[in-house]
Amino acid sequence: MFTKLGEAITKFFQEETLAERSKRMLPGAILCAIAATVYVLVSSLINPILYPALHLGVDWMGLLLHWLQYTIALALAGALIAWFTDTIEGVVWGGLILAALLMLGSMVLSLLSGAGNNLLGQSLITIIPVIGAGILLAWVLRMVVKRFTDIMAQSDAKSRRKQLTQLVGIVLLVGLIPGIFSTFGTSSRYAVGSLNNVLQNYATDKLIDSRFPYERLPALKQHFGLDYVLYARTSSAASGSLDITIHFADGYNITCIVPQMNSNEPILLNACSEGRTYRAP
Repeated sequence: MFTKLGEAITKFFQEETLAERSKRMLPGAILCAIAATVYVLVSSLINPILYPALHLGVDWMGLLLHWLQYTIALALAGALIAWFTDTIEGVVWGGLILAALLMLGSMVLSLLSGAGNNLLGQSLITIIPVIGAGILLAWVLRMVVKRFTDIMAQSDAKSRRKQLTQLVGIVLLVGLIPGIFSTFGTSSRYAVGSLNNVLQNYATDKLIDSRFPYERLPALKQHFGLDYVLYARTSSAASGSLDITIHFADGYNITCIVPQMNSNEPILLNACSEGRTYRAP
């Protein structure tokens, strides 16, 4: 078995030179990086633009880090899938490798967030759809790269420019559409709205002294009434919740775990800490 595996691997490497493969790998990496850039920009900016009344801010440092992560990951994925000489081999093997990397990344994130208790069970449940998603993504990437190489092989410069522009437009849509779907769902919007309402109406709120765990936030009451922005993201500590950071104009930050809600009802929060990330007591 190991002999056949070794022969198959040797065959993969001997089919083409690196220079020949790079004609697919380089455009694959660049086109994927473009799609990743559009996705990160749209997903980071769309909620603050759509919901200005919620005082949402853009975490530019977080945006930069996400851009680097997604761009590097997708660029490597595009190069990897384009590396294979045969299209089917690129789709199947590239998809399997992508699925393995997605599972590995998910496991690392779960362990780092402390949510690894049911990690093995979750991995077994999700492995089949992840493999399917990896192969589907590999197929899309391979088709885009193939289309690019076909366009560049044409002799008519005008037709080549036109078709290349259309292809780049499709790549932009590939990043734009999932970015648009990053908009808040109803329950997330209610969660952010409820916290925003508490901060806006603190002066007339009869229960304001019970809204937050003030023993962990000794300076919070002094900051009511100051300008602020909210940074909301999926919670790494509690499923079905958001981690929302309140950044006040003077630089003071607190982060609370806010459950997703079905209405803009007032909330009582017991999981908050000072700083831009939540730290359990």
